[in-house]
Amino acid sequence: MTSTRLIAAGSLAALALLFTGCAATGTAAGEDTKGEASSESVESEPKADAGQTKDEACGIVKTSMEELTGLTTVDMTDAAAALAAFETVKVSLTEASGKISNEEVSVVATGAADAVTAYSELITAITTDPASVDMTKISEQAATLQKSMTDLVGVCSSIG
Repeated sequence: MTSTRLIAAGSLAALALLFTGCAATGTAAGEDTKGEASSESVESEPKADAGQTKDEACGIVKTSMEELTGLTTVDMTDAAAALAAFETVKVSLTEASGKISNEEVSVVATGAADAVTAYSELITAITTDPASVDMTKISEQAATLQKSMTDLVGVCSSIG
């Protein structure tokens, strides 16, 4: 059981480092608007529907991307704490993607939320059933998650 926790914690730690890179890349493009982002998010929250701009859509998902960076402060040797933190990010990203109506951003945000959900479910299964550890599946799911986050950062960092 200890080795399973180490696998899960190690996997989450690797993802936290990945997310740090993604979030840093994402915030580099929007660094100047960091102070404005919270007020923009509040203003754009009342359903911008079909007229939602790419900037508004990325503003909605920005907070979730910043929460990914917070995973680096979680004690990854404590699998339960790491999973709880990851679950918070999963819920945040899923909720944010549901508020996005801009088609270009929506597609990648939904893909990222789906990938986070699938990865979270896989890690939860591993921690609850150590016999289910399949390193190939973990590796494949981590690669899918990395690609989805890279895609999301790519779409939102191209905003000028």
